[in-house]
Amino acid sequence: MTGTAAARIDNAALFAVLASLADNKQAMGRRYAYWANGAPALEAAVAAAAMTQDEIGHARTLYPLLEDFAQAAADPRQVAPETRTLRYHLAFLDGEFASWSDFVATNFLLDGALTTFFEAAQHSAYEPLRQRARKIVQEEQVHRAHAEGWVRRLAKAGGAVRQALVSSLQRLWEETLCWFGPDDDPVMSQLYREGFIDAPPAELRSRYLQRVMPLLEGLAIEMPARFDPEGKRWLPREALPWERWEAESRRLRPALHETTGEGQP
Repeated sequence: MTGTAAARIDNAALFAVLASLADNKQAMGRRYAYWANGAPALEAAVAAAAMTQDEIGHARTLYPLLEDFAQAAADPRQVAPETRTLRYHLAFLDGEFASWSDFVATNFLLDGALTTFFEAAQHSAYEPLRQRARKIVQEEQVHRAHAEGWVRRLAKAGGAVRQALVSSLQRLWEETLCWFGPDDDPVMSQLYREGFIDAPPAELRSRYLQRVMPLLEGLAIEMPARFDPEGKRWLPREALPWERWEAESRRLRPALHETTGEGQP
């Protein structure tokens, strides 16, 4: 184990969160890589190449932390990225991006959610995570500027371009919000109590919505979130599909109509 703080918590829980962070970063890097050649503009291609390197670099710094929790893994082969077969990334990242709008939505929504977690871990009791979190948060400032710029650009283009963006955001929305876990999620709640992050799941989700909703609202992109004037924070407007949420992998199972075609024309 690295330090005594890590020994005080459920090692399997921290292992799962670290694995999810690393797997999502690696998966994003793989999906971004295609758009280093396929982006709609030269400057976008250059940015995609740079972000590909950043995300894969983040994954490479996170995977070694799993070795500190090797005893928490039921299968020791799940520790090293070379032998790891479990993938705790969002289901949205299972396949290639269908369009540039999928890239933009992932950069804006999912990468923003992970950055929200790393912001909450900048004073973590677990020193290796604290060090990595601070560096990742700093590097993600450029990613955020890129994401917000392209969200504005695609939204203001109108027509089919705007609709493609909205569709990508909607398909990623629920799964991204669920990544933080339910309000009583035992994993994130315990990480908070033990000082590994500075907020419980509900607060992390609210911080995240504060990060993305002002821009979406300003562009008249309607998403299922509402501002609570009494609590002065953003909240989901609708119940999230926790019945489809897999706690260990922190991802959603596909909805019934997505697997059977039910309800599709």
